[in-house]
Amino acid sequence: MNTIDDRIRASLSAEDQAFLASLDAEESLYRDVAATFQGRMRWLNTLGLVFGVLLFIAAVYCAWNFLMQSDLRDMMRWGGGAALAFIGLGLIKLWFFIDLKSNVVLREMKRLELQIARLNAGMKHGPPM
Repeated sequence: MNTIDDRIRASLSAEDQAFLASLDAEESLYRDVAATFQGRMRWLNTLGLVFGVLLFIAAVYCAWNFLMQSDLRDMMRWGGGAALAFIGLGLIKLWFFIDLKSNVVLREMKRLELQIARLNAGMKHGPPM
């Protein structure tokens, strides 16, 4: 560990150290997913979840009907429907992945902001060592 990390930790109060320790702890995937349904974008993420479930049901239904057809034209229609539904489902999953990763980046930025603020406050009370 270098001296800047030591100075940052020395300038933190016990409460701030506990907060940083909670941020340093690895978040589980389930907690990260639950965090996407909180905050100002929760309605859009909930809507995405509902559409994702509906698209999955539609994709399975179309795929089942595709397998049950004997006419080539009907097979193409049901297969196209299944393909479009699976593509839509993939796009919704991509949306959730991007949202999960943006939450992780924001959490790290908040952690760095706190460390910089505390280091700045520590430097105002005395000269840097």
